[in-house]
Amino acid sequence: GKLEMVVNNLLSNAIRYGRPGGEIRISIKMTDENRCFVGIENDGDVIPEGKMKMIWEKFYRVENSRSKDNGGSGLGLAIVKNILELHEADYGAYNLAEASGVCFYFALKTVEELYD
Repeated sequence: GKLEMVVNNLLSNAIRYGRPGGEIRISIKMTDENRCFVGIENDGDVIPEGKMKMIWEKFYRVENSRSKDNGGSGLGLAIVKNILELHEADYGAYNLAEASGVCFYFALKTVEELYD
């Protein structure tokens, strides 16, 4: 249930901060390290590099001028961070090439890795 919350939050953010009528892309694959990688990307505005680390903190919002009508409370990514850390997942975000959007991702251990 908690991982479902992670995916729902990342999808909601991709939609909220994407271009109107734009695309949301989801990729799921196995990594070379035998982890399950999930990436969710949009084609919205990029996150300034200096603010990329702060997006995971409670109540942080990239653009302070956004009202609650246009954005959330600033808790969503902090909750995502907490859940993913409890699952010992790798996670993060990066801007796509040519300022064409943002990708949020996480990589979970597989059952095989958990019991090795």
